[in-house]
Order: sequence, then structure tokens, then C-alpha cells
Amino acid sequence: MAKWRRAGMVGLYCAPITALMALGGSNFHLPGSQPNPGYYQFQPTELCSYCHGDSQYAYNPNTGEGPDPNFNTEHEMHFQWMGSMMAQSARDPVFRAALTIAEQDAPGSGQFCWRCHSPSAWLEGRSVPYDGSNFEHDDLKGIQCDHCHRMVDPLSEEGRQLSDMPVPGIGNGMYVISPESAKRGPRNDSLANHEWQYSPFHTSSRFCGVCHDVSNPLLAQNPRTQAPHEYFPIDRIYSEWKLSDFARRGIECQTCHMPRVSGKAASFAFLPVRSDLAQHSFLGGNYWVPQILPMFWNYTERELDALVAGRNRTIDFLRTSAKLNIVQYPKSGSPIVFRVYNRTGHKFPSGDPESRRAWLHVEFLDARGRVIGESGRYDFDTATLIEDPQAKIYRVKLAQGSTPTFHMMLANNVLSDNRIPPMGFRRSAFQQFNIAPVGANYRDGQFWDDTAYTLPRGTVKVRATLYFQVMTREYVEFLRDANTTDNWGQQLYQAWLASDKAPPIAIATAVYPPEKNRPTRPTNLQAQSPSSFRAILTWNASTDDDKVVYYEIWRRAPYETRFRKVGMTFAAETTYTDAGLHPDTEYQYYVRAVDTSGNHSPASNTITVRTQP
Repeated sequence: MAKWRRAGMVGLYCAPITALMALGGSNFHLPGSQPNPGYYQFQPTELCSYCHGDSQYAYNPNTGEGPDPNFNTEHEMHFQWMGSMMAQSARDPVFRAALTIAEQDAPGSGQFCWRCHSPSAWLEGRSVPYDGSNFEHDDLKGIQCDHCHRMVDPLSEEGRQLSDMPVPGIGNGMYVISPESAKRGPRNDSLANHEWQYSPFHTSSRFCGVCHDVSNPLLAQNPRTQAPHEYFPIDRIYSEWKLSDFARRGIECQTCHMPRVSGKAASFAFLPVRSDLAQHSFLGGNYWVPQILPMFWNYTERELDALVAGRNRTIDFLRTSAKLNIVQYPKSGSPIVFRVYNRTGHKFPSGDPESRRAWLHVEFLDARGRVIGESGRYDFDTATLIEDPQAKIYRVKLAQGSTPTFHMMLANNVLSDNRIPPMGFRRSAFQQFNIAPVGANYRDGQFWDDTAYTLPRGTVKVRATLYFQVMTREYVEFLRDANTTDNWGQQLYQAWLASDKAPPIAIATAVYPPEKNRPTRPTNLQAQSPSSFRAILTWNASTDDDKVVYYEIWRRAPYETRFRKVGMTFAAETTYTDAGLHPDTEYQYYVRAVDTSGNHSPASNTITVRTQP
């Protein structure tokens, strides 16, 4: 029966391609590895987890109890991957809702999308029909260990030999996968107990760019001979990086998105402690989808912990993406000028053009602390950003012709793109790659943006917050209303309602005049451990003459001599879940408040919590 099913899938795959060619849609047939049922035989991630996972069972070799300081969830690749969007790329309900509409607009585009969102399903011929109804269980695990660690540089001689036709450039999921099971990676001194092969390609940003540089093949003259950067962009993170000073200085994608720690890649005693072990956390900007995924899919307790830990890491990471300063103080009636610095190696914000945005919320307060004017106010109840005349909002606006649209496959024009370019920006180079700013005048070398605000009469304090949002009300309503095929859009909308409407996160703040008053000490810190791997902290809020933006969580494990910061709350929340802990182990915690001026409160009381056996 299994062989019959696989043979049938070949016919299912070929039929849509033939139909697309008749419709002029052969542009979806791109070079690289092609569907070939039974040819790749990908190994399941559980097989990798036997060595690169299950750190909850790795005990400190010096004491025989408690977590191994060199192999816990901060080192365990499998746990980090489970909590990343890489592992959730096939389950992501935003992707599923957008995929349905893309298929409605351009039949066959689903196969273009599944190349990257579930390589095993696409290469093994199970991505037809596009809705995933022919998937096997492992196909839902998105981008898996074997997909990445068997990838070949598509521009190399080996890549050309393994591809059905030469890959014209990096991007659009035109990857090449080796048919051999040997795992490729960045070590030339690996001690793995499986076949392995040294691969410098795995330390290169080109490796990431294969799927993180996306252009619409329907708008290419011939996508089989044109590099993706030569036609209309969809998501161009790699190109943005390639034209930045980060690329010129050799700072690769992996440098920031796979941070280095000291530890071991597996729990075996004979393995060396590496000072540059790459975390497989694949940090990004999606803090919302990990929160709603359990509303759509069933997960094990370990997978749920990984999702919580992954979201915590994302929140911490986002607050490193931009900086907010005051570069001109208001004197003699002059305006106040705020400057937003882009600290990333690509545009800020980058990623999905339809749903991601950042903006400045500026409040003007009088002597009694009342807000007498503001710009960029967000109504959290209705999930509406008030676009007043002064509002500075960083985003992309796409259009079909001159008509604004969220239809990804139909968009053929960029109405505006004022996102802040990365350090090393050169307009001429960005124009050649079709990603130059539109409607914003950034000078060569400029990786910041200034906005001036005139103070209303009676202002004694100005408070600014830089917000980032991964899902807007307008886009989630589009995904609900434009879907005429299935219920993914409606389900997503219900999840949006159930999760406080995907509120924005404050990633940077500034206050004029600067104030040094610290928030009060958080009090009554308590904790409980509902499982062997979690601790849930609660405390009483701090007060401040301005306002608290978030709280820092500080923790000390049994093998540590001092506390270290392990996370931050999403907003001024007074609860935090620390996930991925070791069973039957004592951890110590305290929390600190941080206000809009960046002042830290005194530490709360210190508590000890023991996880369940």
C-alpha cells in the first residue's frame, strides 16, 4: 500500500505542473533539488534527539545530580529547534491562511511555498494537494535537521551536479539536498558517531539566504535563469544583509540568529566543551505565533516547554534590534527630535511585508502628569494604530498597480517602503536589487531615522516608545475575509481574539527631561513548579513616577556562582514562565523593574523553587 501511495503521488505532482505550464504558470518550476519520492529518505528528528536532545536526563558529571552545566537546554539543539519557527514552519497558521489565498490567486503557488515550509513533503511528493492533506506526521515538523545538514551549496560544482539545472542565484527555495545521509556541518574535527562531512557553506549567510530571499517568480522573465534579486521582492532579508556593512565585515546571519555559547553538542562525557557552540534557536521576530500554536495543534509537554522558551528568547532578542535616542532637545520653541537606530544586519523591521511594522508612540505630559498630546497612539482594545499627521510608522505598502493590496502573489508595485536600512546602506546597490526605500530619503551610509515633534503648550515631559508588531488587525482581517476555500483565516482570527489581538511589544524607550528616579522594588515574589521542567513566577508590581516597561528575570542554577539575567517579560506583566528546566532541581530567582528612562529598580526578594521530580 505504501508503494502504491508513493507512485500515485508522482502523478499528482506532475498534473499540476502540466496545468501550470498551459496557464503560463511554469514559472513555479525552479532549479535545485526536485520532488522524487523515496529518493531522499530523510531521517526523523527523533533520531537526532537521541544524542542532540533529552538534556533533562543529563546530570552534572561532578555531582551526579542536577543539570549538566555543559549540556542543558541552553546547549541542546533539539529543544531549541522545537521552540523555533523553523520547526513550526508547516504548522504556522498565519502561513496556512496566507497559503490558501495565494493558491486562490495563483494556482500552483502552494508548491512554491512548500519548498521551504516543509522540504520533506515537497521533495517526497506529498505537498500536493497544497492544503497538506497528504502530509505524513513528520512533514508537519517543518524544516528539520536532515534538511539543513544535508544541504549543498547550490552554486558549487557539487550543487550544479546534483541539481536538475544550474541554480541562477541564492533564494526562492532553490536548495540542493545531497542524497547521501552524511551530516554536513561547520566542524572539521567532529567526533560524531555517524557519517559527517565538513561544510564551510553551513557558516555562510548564503546557507540562510536559500529560503530567506524570496521574490515572486510570476513577475520574472525567466526565474530559471534569473537570480531572485532581479525581480519583484516578497521577503529579501538575505539581500538586505548582503548589501550591508555586516556582510562586508564577515558578520554572518548565524552570528546573531544562532548565538554562541560554551558547552557540548551532546551529553557524552568524551565530547569536548566548545567555546563557540552554535545555539539552534534561530532567533527571529515572531513572538506571537508560538503563543497561539497550541490552539491549533497537539504538542507533548516537552514541545510546549520549548515553545515557551522559544518565545521568551524572541522577546529578549527583539529588544536588541533597535535603539532610541534624543538627538535634539527642545529649546526656545524648537522641536524635540528622536532618532531610531537600526541595529540589525537588514532593514528594520524586516520579514513579512504584509503584517510587520514598527512605530514611534510619543506622549506629551503637563506638570500634573496628564497626557496633553500624543502621536502614534495604539488602541489596545480595538487593535488600531491611530495614524495622526505626525505618526512615524516603519512598514511596506504593496500594491497591484496603484491599488494597495495584501495579496502577495498579485502585488507588483511597492507604494512605499520607509523601513530603516542597515549599516552600510548604498541606494544605488539597493536599487539594483529592487529593494531601495520608496518614499523615504535615506542617505548613503544612513542606518537611522530622525523624527521631529513640536511640543504642545504646557509640556513639561516627553515620553517616547518604539513599538514593534508582528500581526496587524488589518492583515488578520484580510486573511479571514479573503479566504473563500477553507477556514484557516477564520481560525486564525479567533486565535487572534483569544490572545489579546497580538499586541505590540515595546523594544526601546526615551524620556525628556531624563529622570533618575528608580522604580520601587517588586515585592512578594513567589514561584511554583507545575512540572519537572517549569517554574512560574508571580510578584507585586513596582511603581514609578513615569511607568514600568518590563521586568528582568534573574536566575541562578545549582552549578552557578552568581545570578544572571535569563529573560524579560513581554510588557509590564507581573508573571513569567521559565521553561526548559531540569527535574528535581532547585533554582533561585529575583526580578527587577525597568522604566521608560531605562532605570532599574532594586532587586525583589530572592526565592528558591524546586522543580518536580
